[in-house]
Amino acid sequence: MIEVGKIQGQKVYPVRIKYKGRAYLTLYYYTEHSDSLLHDEEKILCFRDFAAIKDFCDCWGLLIDGETSENDFDLKLENPIDYDSALNNWNLLNTIASDFGMYFEGNSKRYNSLYQLLFALSTPLGPIPDTWDVSEYYLKQLVRVFRKKDRFLNRFGWYQEESPKN
Repeated sequence: MIEVGKIQGQKVYPVRIKYKGRAYLTLYYYTEHSDSLLHDEEKILCFRDFAAIKDFCDCWGLLIDGETSENDFDLKLENPIDYDSALNNWNLLNTIASDFGMYFEGNSKRYNSLYQLLFALSTPLGPIPDTWDVSEYYLKQLVRVFRKKDRFLNRFGWYQEESPKN
């Protein structure tokens, strides 16, 4: 069962997730305690197109905020890395893990310095290139963080229409 009543401000943010050559449209939102993707007990709920997202939001009284963001999990993890994509994908895997009560490698303290580097690169004080060469050590760590991404990303399922509860 979807709990749309927990969505802060009834605002949702469309997101397209690319994985294994396919693209999945879903919704991202904030709750009182965390962030989340639209899901039920078993799967991340996806829509066939943006019109279906709009219909869903109209039916449930949700407001679509912003443009569709994109997470591409088909990108290779090699130097130079696209640090914004790496950070965004890391954060999304963490969100999925939280939604389903799963362990996520990226939450281990041993990766704090790598996460802080990606964050610093993504929020620089001045202009920097879109990609960055990281050390071999950090590149291996990044690969480790993402090596079990399939556990999280194999949870896509199509939204089956249900009526709002009165």
